[in-house]
Amino acid sequence: MKDSLYFYHEKSGPGTPIQFTWQKTSGNYLAVTGNCVAMDWDKDGDILAVIAEKSSCIYLWDANTNKTSQLDSGMR
Repeated sequence: MKDSLYFYHEKSGPGTPIQFTWQKTSGNYLAVTGNCVAMDWDKDGDILAVIAEKSSCIYLWDANTNKTSQLDSGMR
C-alpha cells in the first residue's frame, strides 16, 4: 500500500481557530486548515489533539462523539 501526504498552504491570521474534519465515506484522510504544529492520538485512539501555530489552545476531537473541545494551555 502506498501512503500519500498532501500539503495545501494558505495564510491564516493569528487567533484564527484551526479546523479539521475526517473524510466522510472511508475516514482515510484528515483535512486541516491553518498552521498545525503537531497532532497526536491518545493511547486508545479515541481523542485527537491538535496544536495550532501561534495559539495557546489545544484542540481535542473525540472520534466517538465527533465533537471538538478546546483546552487553553496558557502557553504561546
